[in-house]
Amino acid sequence: MPVDVYCLTDALHANALRCGNDRALIWISPADPNHARSVTWSELNRWVGALARRLVETTSIRFADDGETEHRRISHAVENHSDDVLMALACQAAGIVEFPIDASGGQPYVQACRNRADADWIDQSSKHQLVCQAWEHRDCGDVSLGTPTAIAPQRDALVLWTSGTTGEPNGVVLSHASLLCNAQAKLSAVPQTREDRRLTVLSIAHAYARTCDLGTWLLSGCELAIARGYEGWTALAETYQPTHCNSVPSLASRILHDGPLPDSLRVLGCGGAALAAADFEAWRQRDVAVVQGYGLTESGPVISSQTPADCIAGFAGRLVSGWEHRIEQDRLWVRGAHQMSRYWMDPHSTKQRIDAQDWLDTGDLVRICDDSGQLQILGRSDDRLVLSNGYKVDPMCIEKRLQSILGVRTAVITINPDGRSVDAWFEMQDAGASPPSTGAILSTHPSWEQPRQLRTFTIPPQDRESLFNRKGSIRRQPMLRFLSHIAQSQS
Repeated sequence: MPVDVYCLTDALHANALRCGNDRALIWISPADPNHARSVTWSELNRWVGALARRLVETTSIRFADDGETEHRRISHAVENHSDDVLMALACQAAGIVEFPIDASGGQPYVQACRNRADADWIDQSSKHQLVCQAWEHRDCGDVSLGTPTAIAPQRDALVLWTSGTTGEPNGVVLSHASLLCNAQAKLSAVPQTREDRRLTVLSIAHAYARTCDLGTWLLSGCELAIARGYEGWTALAETYQPTHCNSVPSLASRILHDGPLPDSLRVLGCGGAALAAADFEAWRQRDVAVVQGYGLTESGPVISSQTPADCIAGFAGRLVSGWEHRIEQDRLWVRGAHQMSRYWMDPHSTKQRIDAQDWLDTGDLVRICDDSGQLQILGRSDDRLVLSNGYKVDPMCIEKRLQSILGVRTAVITINPDGRSVDAWFEMQDAGASPPSTGAILSTHPSWEQPRQLRTFTIPPQDRESLFNRKGSIRRQPMLRFLSHIAQSQS
């Protein structure tokens, strides 16, 4: 009997019914990487059910940030182990709001996210213990195979962290319906079958992998293995022989030039920023379709996506199904079931991003190509920096903190030449002073917002008016050109 799908864990139940003996997940123990287990959809469904029951037993009920809805909340650091996949599925199956945190952001960042979540914390050891216990008890009790969940689709499911304009991480609240809708739209653009093998190497604490890896895996019934970054790719690519993998430009380039390239790979997703045209062509020569897309955490994340049949360098595909859109002075607004409901405990920021008619302001400047119908991203309407590893950085909040340091007159954040990190430039009140230490004042920022280089600069009096507005704020583009000229002259 067909199973109605109202949330992603309903797809898990459906796979257990339709293809229960097919392989679903390669589970690799975080405690022993040599200990791997091939898990079928039927086993995975029972395992998730057992873990969901344990999580309900060990978590407390809290009120939502609106003060009205009662629910359970769990926060944990994500290292991209198989245990993290089990936690993600079990939280949704149990109706628990999950607050995953990217462990690579560093301990102060993890703690800052924990503080904002106000959720039950599960550390790595406890997580692994719960997952192993659930495996041992997977055949105990009713697992409700094939029965759609009773969870309301509009209920909060997941809170993902993004850079906030105040310097503190901001939680993006996504519902069960938005997660399902966005994954369905992405799967329509980039189809998968049960015969495909997906290797996840991007953090599932972020929207890209959460939707385009986990979401499409569940809906398609294909097979999944999970690791992290280039090291994860090199560890698994040749033995696992993936057909699909998602990446960001810096990772795609490194795999292309340095990594093992199994003949099995057919589709390489690339998001976060545009892949260089030369790398795009090199992948094409290897018969790998590089599927580029565009989105943001607040949109679930996918707004547009190419398909394997219409990959074009420099473009980001057509809008996926379910979105309305409008473009005003090149600025893109979207509206649809995909988008977030709100920022966690931040109604002010929510109102700044979503207007009274539910239009979500992407903050991006775009155009739609007359010939292909695909989006071309022209840039940001604000000052946000987009790194080649997919992370986005709001420089103004960092600069405000750095300018509070005694002796600093001006601070400017730029992208490091490696494209993966940022640099901090300081105009000191004492022109001969060295740049200050930034570790303490930026301790709660994630690692990708920690400056790699600290540099000083001076501004000739005749140039100051062109680099600052009347309020004393930085004129971003002239300042970046000014600093680029200094960097070139010093190299």
